Formats: sequence, C-alpha cells, structure tokens
Amino acid sequence: MSARRITRHDKNPPLPQRAGIDPVALLLPHAGESPEQAAAAQPPRPTDTFGASCVFDYLVNRFYPHDAAIIRARFNAREVRDSTGADIAPEAPLVGQKIWYYRELPTERAVPFDMPVLYEDEWVLAVDKPHFLPTTPNGSFVAHTALTQLRVREENPLLIPIHRLDRPTAGVVLFAKTVEARAPFQLMFQNRLVSKTYEAVAAGQPLAPGESIELRTRIEKEHGKLQVSQTSAQETAAAGQVANAHSRIACLATYELPTGVLPATSAANPALPLPTGVLSHYLLEPITGKTHQLRAHLWALGTPIAGDVLYPQVLPVADDEPELPLQLLARTVSFTHPITGEDTLITSKRQLLLAPENLATRTIHS
Repeated sequence: MSARRITRHDKNPPLPQRAGIDPVALLLPHAGESPEQAAAAQPPRPTDTFGASCVFDYLVNRFYPHDAAIIRARFNAREVRDSTGADIAPEAPLVGQKIWYYRELPTERAVPFDMPVLYEDEWVLAVDKPHFLPTTPNGSFVAHTALTQLRVREENPLLIPIHRLDRPTAGVVLFAKTVEARAPFQLMFQNRLVSKTYEAVAAGQPLAPGESIELRTRIEKEHGKLQVSQTSAQETAAAGQVANAHSRIACLATYELPTGVLPATSAANPALPLPTGVLSHYLLEPITGKTHQLRAHLWALGTPIAGDVLYPQVLPVADDEPELPLQLLARTVSFTHPITGEDTLITSKRQLLLAPENLATRTIHS
C-alpha cells in the first residue's frame, strides 16, 4: 500500500464535534400553536411542550428533570445553538425552532478498538473492525464505536460509514473521508454494485463440503424486536408477496471441534450454548442486504452461527462472551471504484476463533 493520504474538505457545523461525537439536532414545539397547526407545519413540529414555555425548561423537563444543572452547563458553555450557529438564550421562547446541543453520554462498557487500516485513498478508508465494536452510535454505545474512535484517531470529523456491520460481526467496513465521496460510494452500495463475502462457523452439517445452495426468504424487521421475522419463499409466494433476502451459501469444510477448545459453559454468559461435535465452515455471499440476513439464513438451514445470542432464540442474558464471539466475519468487499474506476478488493486479515486454520493455535481448557 502507498503512503496514507489525509486529504479532506472542511465543513463547519453549528457546533463542532466533541471527541468525535456530533451534536444533536432537535426540533422544538411551538408553545402557541394547536396540534393541528403543528401537524401542518413543514416539517411537522412536536406538540408536547412538557409544561415549558422556554427552551431551557423544555430541555430540562423533557430530558433531565432530575438534574437541571446538566442543561444549565450547556447554556453556560455556549453549547446550545440555532442552525446559523448563534447562541440560544435559556429564556428563549418555544417557537418551533431547530436547535443543536450536546447530549449527556451514557456509561459504556469497554469494547476492543483495534481497527487496522486495510485500504485508504483520498476518498475512502477501510478498516478491519473487531467483534463487539459497534459501527456507529446506537443505544448504549456512543463514544465506544468505530465511527467515533476513527474520527478522533484519523483527525477527520467528516468520516461517515458507507455501510455497516452488526456489533458482534467482525471484518471489513468502509468509511467515506470527504463530503464529496459520500454520494458515489453510498449509491454504489444502494445499487448493489458491491460484491461481499463472509465466513461463518456453525454447529451441524446440513451441507457437505463443496456443496452450495442459494436461499431466498422474506425478512421483516419490526421496531422493538431483536429478531427478524422470516418466511420461506414458498410461504411468501402463497401470501402474494416476494422474497426480499437472497444469499449464496457454500460449505468449505466440516470437522470435529477438538475437546477442550471451549470451556464446558460460558462464564460471562451461562445461557450461551457452546458448540460441540461437528462444525461447518461456510463461505457466504449476500446478494441482498437485509438486517441479520446471514444469521437468519443459517438459522433457517438449522445451523445457527456459533456464538449467536439472538438466533435461534434471544438469550435471557446477552452480554458479550469473549470466549466465543459471533463466528461471522466480513471477509472481502470488492467493487469498481466510483471515482477512479479501478477494480478494488479489500480483504480482512482476521480469523474466526473456530475456523479450521485457527483451531491449532487455540488454548486448550482443562
């Protein structure tokens, strides 16, 4: 690889990033209008004022009724701005304006941050994401994410992910480095002009080594549910719908898991079933990109991925288990570079814990 290039174009938001974290944009209600007027506004405004008539009271009553000092500190530090970057006074009335401010960050569990660079040019950065690290801020992880950490490490507040991996999944993730690079790369993914391969290890052997299948199902993700719902192609057709999830699955090898590679039970997560006996090593090619598609498709084959805390069932305890990360790895991403026109192949250098080539180096538990 040639020397790394750090070219970028600056862009000033109303508030700058702080430690790689963007400020929050919030549309306020208008204290003097009816619900019908709020709904008719463009964009529609919220109607609940939480008993407040000014910006300070609204933020306190809605988010921090237990500790108004959090919001007071934001105003004192000039960290509440309008879209032009002008300071907003605490006593400013609620008139449906858009504001920017810094949210209070949750206490986050420690996760691994090792993200070696696999590829970089003037427009895009590809890293090798470890298991357990979220790609972007979500839920209980804000500072402990690949995006936040890379913005700080690379000194580039403009970084954004072009695609995402689930938090438990390791492997290749691409980030746009400039504003101008975002659309070409995002369109490349949206138009399915990218080829991706994954590797997985699962218990059982529904396929013989060298055998492959193409699996089509319909996958739906409902808000608030951890698992996706999935119906077979036959059930989908009978219901007058179409399959929206398509994967190619090839069995690379089947083999016995050596005794002692894993403990008898998981200390961190006793509910996690640890595999024993025959394992299968798969090469997976997602043709579509539905949520949890590969995890759901191997589950449909009766061979859920080793280390999965969601499939076939959501475990009552779903904490990370370093003894057995989800055995799913985004191995390659290949595409024709949308700016240079060059054929580009990016390959993860990680190994799955239970992959055949890695088992010989594993510590044997007594």
